[in-house]
Amino acid sequence: MSKETLKAQAQGRNGEIDFDIEIENREIADIKVTKSSETKAVFNQAFGQLRDNVLAANSFNVDAVSGATIMTKAILESGQKALDEAGLMPAPRPVDRSHKAVTLDVDVAVVGSGMAGLIAACRALSMGKKVVVLEKNGYVGGASILNGSNVTATGSKLAKKLFGSAAEEDSAQRLFDDITRECRGTNYPEMSHLLADNIGKAIDFITDFAGLTYQKAETQTIEHSVNRQVEMPSQSSYEVVTKVANAFKAKGGILLTDARVEELKKSPAGVLTSLVAEGKHQTTTVNFKSLVLAAGGWGAKDFKEHKTDIPYYGPMTSTGDYFGFAKGMNLVTRNLDWYKVYPHGLEVEPGIAKLTTYSTKAASDMGAIFVNRAGKRVVNESLPYTHFRDAIANEKDKICFVLMDQRIWDRYYELMLKYGFTAEEVQGFFANDGKKSPVLVKGDLATVAQKAGIDYGNLKETFDHYQEYAKAGRDPEFGRDAKFLHELEGDTYYVIEQKLRFCTTMGGYEATKDMQLLDNDFQPVANFYAAGELVGGANGKDSMPSMMNSWSYASGFVAGTAAADNANNYAIDVVTSASHAPAPKPEATSGASH
Repeated sequence: MSKETLKAQAQGRNGEIDFDIEIENREIADIKVTKSSETKAVFNQAFGQLRDNVLAANSFNVDAVSGATIMTKAILESGQKALDEAGLMPAPRPVDRSHKAVTLDVDVAVVGSGMAGLIAACRALSMGKKVVVLEKNGYVGGASILNGSNVTATGSKLAKKLFGSAAEEDSAQRLFDDITRECRGTNYPEMSHLLADNIGKAIDFITDFAGLTYQKAETQTIEHSVNRQVEMPSQSSYEVVTKVANAFKAKGGILLTDARVEELKKSPAGVLTSLVAEGKHQTTTVNFKSLVLAAGGWGAKDFKEHKTDIPYYGPMTSTGDYFGFAKGMNLVTRNLDWYKVYPHGLEVEPGIAKLTTYSTKAASDMGAIFVNRAGKRVVNESLPYTHFRDAIANEKDKICFVLMDQRIWDRYYELMLKYGFTAEEVQGFFANDGKKSPVLVKGDLATVAQKAGIDYGNLKETFDHYQEYAKAGRDPEFGRDAKFLHELEGDTYYVIEQKLRFCTTMGGYEATKDMQLLDNDFQPVANFYAAGELVGGANGKDSMPSMMNSWSYASGFVAGTAAADNANNYAIDVVTSASHAPAPKPEATSGASH
């Protein structure tokens, strides 16, 4: 038996991807990645699918994975190049590439496989319905796989288990009040109450349905008036999404990837009854009794169309395709120009950011200070994120910097590696020596000021004043809590650039308290429901941490419940073939609160 290993390198979206091609008896036996800077949640799924296809075909002449085309096409081309250079031509195995036409008859169809769509699908499935999920990408998760697993547990059995008697301090009304305060009253009260009333039911449901394990979140953010945030032990959104998707399939749900919905169809009476989805090798027609639209936001669309100059950190697949295929439904929209803007971002390439939220929060707790290019402090570093956001937005160049010592940097770096950065990536930032974004520099105070382009005289004065405040335990400038005033130590300091970033869109379609979509006359559209980011208002113009995930859970739970109930009430008029789907009665919502 002959064995050899070929080395290959592809250029991914975030950097180089090194991989080994194992050859046995002139066949491709395995492909193993040895280095990658790609987003793990997407890469693990896309590469896994690509590897399986290559091994099945014994060839790199297979399709790239939808939603990860740049990365997977580069791997395929580099793999073939490695074979050519080695003079190896494995005999390809036949692969069926014919285009099929498939028709499915279901009770509930769900468009989108983020957490909102998956929870809606699981909920309807648990109520005895035949359910299909259609996902345009070649992998599941949507934007949810970039959001972390952090979610609120207000009103849940889980909260009582994890927080004990402290859970009694929380309530749906308290969560509603926190939402309203944080977004400065820009929320739609009915949607906010829907979120607060149902998040506990939703998290208990999906925990039981998918066998999930949650723990208290490592970071309980100051925006929440009580401790209520929970997360997976791995803190991985990839873990929670894949476990929920696997549970859905194991219990009889149908999940189709590479299925881009392109058309919604109505009966002769004008009632929504079916859809058509296209993939590389399959056209799928789905006849349904209820449709749940959970296809995410449109941040990437607005980024590509230059509607904002704020760096974007979300998936490039958040393109709002439904504005096209659902256009004929005449749905009412509101506040389509609302974005959730965060501080704590590194612009890793022009217009593209990655988050440093967890790192910067930890650094602030340990005593780091936040300065502008003039070398002046600009905010109480221990206030909620909105204060950091506003401080950056008020700067002419829309840039601020975190100044820290070696002790703080060690923790900052640890959390960078935990939340989406690689060691090679961070080393590359430092190698730029402050000459371009993102600015990460180290040295004595004068050196970091010079490299980062910060006024050294002012920075030294700011530094000296802060050291005095920390020693005295009192901050007369900004009133920072004494427990976060810690003197910076040693002679080596780090300066990390911070820019604004956005991903989440906060406006969208309008819906009833059953998550049924409304038309331009504010009338419910028969058979049509929605969940997640594309329905605006629950968090207003500015959400607290964990609240977009919480909205996906709660809205998905309510939409799945209502869609299942609608399927129960669905009837066909034999004479006209028109579909009639009366709105479910409040008492028939099977656990959803309004």
